Amino acid sequence: MMSSKLHFVVLLIIISLILNIQSARVMDDLSDCEFKGPCQKRKDCYERCGVDKPPFKTALCEPYGSSRVCCCI
Repeated sequence: MMSSKLHFVVLLIIISLILNIQSARVMDDLSDCEFKGPCQKRKDCYERCGVDKPPFKTALCEPYGSSRVCCCI
C-alpha cells in the first residue's frame, strides 16, 4: 500500500514538471511580439500590425498588466 502511494506522488511530480516546461515554452513563443498600443479586440490591431500588407504578420490582443495590448508577430 505504501509503495503505491509513493508511485502516485512520483507520478504527480513528473506530470507537474512536464506541465511547467510546456508553459515556459509557450511564454517563450510569445516573446516574439512587437507591442503596438492598446486594444479591446483582435481587429483593433490589424491596422497597427499591417496584417494585410507584406511582410504579412499575425495580430493578437494580449493581456498585459491590467489592460490589453496589440501583439504583432
